[in-house]
Amino acid sequence: MEPLDTLLSPYGCQRITTEQLPLPGSEQAADRQLLVLPSDNILEMMDEAMEEGMPFVACVAMKLEQAQQMTKLDAFSSIVHSFLNALDEMPREKETYATFEAVYAAYVSVWDGHEMLEEQWSETSYTHPDIDLSWIADREEDGLLLLTLPAGESQYAPLIVPMGGFNECPQPLEQAVLFRHWQEEYGMVPLVVTQDTWVVRVSERPATDAAALQLAKEHFLFCQYVLETFDSIGQYASYLRRHDIWMFWWD
Repeated sequence: MEPLDTLLSPYGCQRITTEQLPLPGSEQAADRQLLVLPSDNILEMMDEAMEEGMPFVACVAMKLEQAQQMTKLDAFSSIVHSFLNALDEMPREKETYATFEAVYAAYVSVWDGHEMLEEQWSETSYTHPDIDLSWIADREEDGLLLLTLPAGESQYAPLIVPMGGFNECPQPLEQAVLFRHWQEEYGMVPLVVTQDTWVVRVSERPATDAAALQLAKEHFLFCQYVLETFDSIGQYASYLRRHDIWMFWWD
């Protein structure tokens, strides 16, 4: 298996030091730059994503075509199917859901009665930690890579740097479809990826409390751990109304 920076070289990948690092989201960071914190897990995921005999760029292009054929409902349905399947001793047939509300109901049915599902608006003063040198140093395993995402395709970063498919973390294809959805709705761009985390920034926040609550439900379905520092869906929605940084991580 080739080194990670070699595989990513078509994307202007460069290995950098913390002294050379433009902090993600800062004025010094160029548009479409993604900070990658390499790990053996990411390299293994890239190995799994590659079709035998195909260059990595060709594999990404193939997955990109698949992602473009999927809807956000397809992605959410696939995530829920995998989650519910993991709870059963016997594999279940894949359900067909007509709406997001239906797929969300199927997901929260296993959380029935949990206080996290409370949708009543609840203010929070919580802010995610700054993505600074200390945050990066705590997660650095094998140096730092900086790559430039293709123009107009930054939402497909999970196909270029695949991570996921473990525990409750969605597959890279599902991630890419939902990143596209949130890019279209909120101008979302990825800033940092590690073996278990995506940090992204949005240019537009939800315009109403109802839109924020809908977004909070989408995030919860995508990554249940977004609620680890919040009391409920409703409280997380209030965070989304006031902040531009979203963080998804999986245990």
